[in-house]
Amino acid sequence: MNNILYNSDHLFDTASVLAFINDFTVGLGIDHVQINTWAIEAVVKGMKFDFPHIDGLEKASPFKKAANFLCYFVAEAPIRDSFPQDKIGLRLSKLPNHQNAIVGFMFICKALHGATLQRKNQVISLKNPIKVSRHSLEDIVDALTTISPQTSFKLVSVFLEQLVYKTNPDCQYQYVEDAAECIG
Repeated sequence: MNNILYNSDHLFDTASVLAFINDFTVGLGIDHVQINTWAIEAVVKGMKFDFPHIDGLEKASPFKKAANFLCYFVAEAPIRDSFPQDKIGLRLSKLPNHQNAIVGFMFICKALHGATLQRKNQVISLKNPIKVSRHSLEDIVDALTTISPQTSFKLVSVFLEQLVYKTNPDCQYQYVEDAAECIG
């Protein structure tokens, strides 16, 4: 995950998340944001404990790792202050927990850019960043505001995979013409 998550030192991962929050909020023009640093540490520790992939953390794709982090981050809601409407727009500002969904999603977009996939004997790099329209971003944030690791991990993982494939089509598995061909 681009060496910003899932490192052996949880303090490094915590610092990476805190640095991103600072850079992102300063970039938005927000000078002060109340953050529960204990919640960030809980996210970093929780995302590694009992990883929800059948083959464990070490064999999980970057999509599964990203989804697990994102689900924990949004559920723990470490950013306490809502973002002001003049910085993010009316629609996003009306959403509960929007600040955590926005920052978590943006962090994951950064983490997935440059990540690698292991396919048999081939390593594939995710060279292009995730790109979405403003309309899609608003819908994505709306959908993410209530996710949790227990109920959303698998769907968020597939969603992130498809977003990455949209801008990195050479990384996806081969298409089938009919979805029924996949079954059976």
